[in-house]
Amino acid sequence: MDAFSSLFPLGPRDKVGNQAPFDFDVSVKDIYSCLKTGATLSILPKELFSRPQELMDWLCDRQATILIWAVSALCLVSTFHGLDYRQPTTLRRVMFSGEEMPRKHLEHWRSHLPQTEFVNLYGPTEITCNCTYHRLDPHRDYGAGIPIGKAFPNRQVFLLDSQDREITSPGSLGELCVRGSSLALGYYRAPEQTAAGFVQNPLNQVLPDRIYRTGDLASYGQDGELYFRGRKDFQIKYMGHRIELEEIQRAASQLPGVDQCCCVFDQRRSKLLGFYTGAASPRKSGEPCGPCCLFT
Repeated sequence: MDAFSSLFPLGPRDKVGNQAPFDFDVSVKDIYSCLKTGATLSILPKELFSRPQELMDWLCDRQATILIWAVSALCLVSTFHGLDYRQPTTLRRVMFSGEEMPRKHLEHWRSHLPQTEFVNLYGPTEITCNCTYHRLDPHRDYGAGIPIGKAFPNRQVFLLDSQDREITSPGSLGELCVRGSSLALGYYRAPEQTAAGFVQNPLNQVLPDRIYRTGDLASYGQDGELYFRGRKDFQIKYMGHRIELEEIQRAASQLPGVDQCCCVFDQRRSKLLGFYTGAASPRKSGEPCGPCCLFT
């Protein structure tokens, strides 16, 4: 909380619109940043997330200034055009985490709230609960992806290759590992799972030094910041090629008429399958190939 509230200041005049249930680690930032700074915590009724217009009324009427939401909650608003109905112009900062933010949904929010600061947060629950951040530049084109950024104070984030060697060069893919004072002790009554995830730092063979292997893949960009590249367990071998399913999802989500997309691999039939929500119509048999016949 010391690091979070100093990097992203808030005070007694701020009103935090709480979206995360209190059994979800994202709520830690809502609850304790308000207790620390004197900001007001306004708890959003859960049912409003199925009624975007009423959700916008709620945020506007209570003059919310800070949102620390899951990506899926922000996408729900943009999918159902809640911001076209009414904009909560008192918002001065929107922070999001939990999954990769689709660019078209981000641009929808930014175009409706041009004066609002947007921040991408990343981190597994095991580091309690973010370890990197990136402040979005309103003048930057994020066509190449949104960075997960750089490490919070008192945390270290680094990449390891398959031989447990540190990766520092741009473009090279590695597993994202974290360490720091807020690292969890392990999983409750699950010693085998703890032993697999919380391990001795292979870069330090001198002293006890626990790290957490996230299972997330990332790489450094030319800008020196980290970019999320998918999950180790979502990487498949298909027709001799290693494929990241998230890369397909990312490309599909940019197609016209596609709001959100999920890609899976049917091992039995050795076939890639895509599912999406949106207005796009799938190609019928005999029709020429269009932008939405990505999965064949």
